Amino acid sequence: MKKIKRSAPIIPAELAIESFDQAMDDFYISNCKIMQETVGFETDEALHFDKVVFENVTFLEVVWPRSEFVDVVFINCDLSNADFSRCVFHRTEFRNSKLLGTNFAESGVRHTLFTDCVLNYATFGFSLCNTTLFESSELHYADFYEAELKNTDFRSCGMNNINFIETSLKNVDLSTNRFESIQVTVEKLAGCKVSSDQALAFARQLGLVIAD
Repeated sequence: MKKIKRSAPIIPAELAIESFDQAMDDFYISNCKIMQETVGFETDEALHFDKVVFENVTFLEVVWPRSEFVDVVFINCDLSNADFSRCVFHRTEFRNSKLLGTNFAESGVRHTLFTDCVLNYATFGFSLCNTTLFESSELHYADFYEAELKNTDFRSCGMNNINFIETSLKNVDLSTNRFESIQVTVEKLAGCKVSSDQALAFARQLGLVIAD
């Protein structure tokens, strides 16, 4: 299976360091770096982020559905239980961040990287992940129910009890990931790449008795 060609965020070399409140202008934040802050901003409006770096920021269960993130990087952030449903992420990176139970349902996640992240119980149900990479991250009990995984790769992740029910795994490589069992729709497994040990685990899940 060919390597995906993901576009990295386009971030200026020099960014002004601002607080979240300082940077906000009519629900739009751009061209800045926000550091060492706790954000609990609530609004019914969609937010727009363009060329923003968040570093060591804690988001207090923010509810930002329908928001847009373009050329955004999160470094050492805590986004646990954030509501990003129906959001758009384009050329976005999450690095060494905590996304426990974060809601990405019905979102468009394009050219996005999750690396060294905790995504246990995160929800990607009905989302489109296009040219997205999950690497060296924990995805135990994460939910990808009826998601579309297009040019999406999982590398060296823990994903025990991840939910891929009604999600096509064609051209998805799971062979480097760690799990004892995952939830899948058998008819949508064709074309999925797995290791020999994982193939045996799938066979046991299907109730097959494997003779030595």
